[in-house]
Amino acid sequence: MFKILPVFSRNLSHVCSLKPYKETKWLMPYGNPTGIYVYNCVADQKVPVILSDPHIATWYSCGPTVYDSAHIGHASCYVKLDIIQRILKSFFNMKLVTAMGVTDIDDKIIKKGNDTKTDFKTVAKKFEHEFWLDMASLNIEKPLIITRVSEHISSIEGFIKKIIDSGMAYVTPDGSVYFDTSKYPSYGKLQRMQESGEPSNDYKRNKMDFAIWKGHKPSEPSWPVSWGEGRPGWHIECSAMVSKIFGSQIDFHAGGIDLQFPHHENEEAQSCAYHNSQQWANYWIHVGHLHVKGDSKMSKSLKNTISIPHLLEKYSADTFRMACLMSNYRYPLEYSDEVMKTAEETLKKFKFFLKDVLVYVNNNATQSGEYRDKLLDDLQKAEDANLEFLKSDFDTASCINNVLSLISSTNKIMKMHSTEYYPVPIILIAEYVTSFLTKFGLTLNETAQNEVSNSLIDTLVEFRHVVRQNALAKKDKELLSACDMVRDKMKSSKIQINDSSKTASWVFTK
Repeated sequence: MFKILPVFSRNLSHVCSLKPYKETKWLMPYGNPTGIYVYNCVADQKVPVILSDPHIATWYSCGPTVYDSAHIGHASCYVKLDIIQRILKSFFNMKLVTAMGVTDIDDKIIKKGNDTKTDFKTVAKKFEHEFWLDMASLNIEKPLIITRVSEHISSIEGFIKKIIDSGMAYVTPDGSVYFDTSKYPSYGKLQRMQESGEPSNDYKRNKMDFAIWKGHKPSEPSWPVSWGEGRPGWHIECSAMVSKIFGSQIDFHAGGIDLQFPHHENEEAQSCAYHNSQQWANYWIHVGHLHVKGDSKMSKSLKNTISIPHLLEKYSADTFRMACLMSNYRYPLEYSDEVMKTAEETLKKFKFFLKDVLVYVNNNATQSGEYRDKLLDDLQKAEDANLEFLKSDFDTASCINNVLSLISSTNKIMKMHSTEYYPVPIILIAEYVTSFLTKFGLTLNETAQNEVSNSLIDTLVEFRHVVRQNALAKKDKELLSACDMVRDKMKSSKIQINDSSKTASWVFTK
């Protein structure tokens, strides 16, 4: 059931500022408002997320076409989608049923097989296996359901047959099947004013018609169907597989911004035709491209790709995820050493803070602990503000800035020379920071712990701190230089020391 925006009920009066639409309208579902607002490309604005079940949501991501290795452009997309999924589950307590489609039949896969004299199935299996290893290395949660085109041919055939029978698609003399866009007045609603479709041929009735089944060619794999022989078109795969799993409607459908047209446009059109509905996917989530500095986007065709293993040789998965968190998921993310270093330094600020809290709480001071209402108020304000940021189209960048502000004010309290001691509110802030960051998928792992004993490092850092404080008191430049040398040596071993007047702390770096 739908309601046409902008007519509202259920105490949603604060949404009435939404813009009216011209021709195609986003249909607001009936159901349970979540309090979340997400950008919708059909509405061209943020719209309220409303679920038929208050606790369950369905999510489908367009997965890889497995003909080659993934690169960090793919990584950026899937990390950002992973972050959004974690937000829905961890902050809004949704039971999110996630699925991803893997395209293991495609022109590029067939070409790779022919070029390497390898069966296309072997090519697909090899690169799919590599893809999941790359995703795991980035701490991306695997979808609950994985669908592969090769395993759903019969479902795809039935899906196409029903569209043909409805008169919304037609079979051509070469055995191909095209969707008839002239029979679907809402075509173009995801990205209006399209002027180009798939390449034209003698069999297409309309310029914008697109193939949902490709007629048999001698050099390609094919499957027999009731209207001939051939293989699925790219767009039909997701529609058929999603419909098999989730039925006539899905809550969230996600992918890169490059999929908005024609892939998602075509999915929506053929799915509405199949289900005889006005709206198939309620919420489209499109992720902006990752750009290499100076280029429009990262892609294999531009030969400017960086592999995921190569990325992780230089930066940690947490650092890359932090870079994604500090940007808006809908807009391009520039990949550069400057951007990554900023993300790395931000991550260090959080790690140093958590280390410093442990030192502060476990110090050998004689004073008794006190509550400090101002700190607890700051914590509550940060929690409330962050929840509002996440409700507003998953604004993680504002959240990170807000938490940095919280730890900055807390650091001032910890490092000031005072007889007052506030272990309870400060440990609560540290617990919140840890919980908040891990909910985004940051691990905060100390990756070198298996190689070096923490207690040994603690002893060395403490010893250096005592020596350094004495050297500062005596203005002993030679001894201070030796302390700096120890700090630099440890930094080269991926251990960074943070000096302060009271104590010193350290963290592992990548």
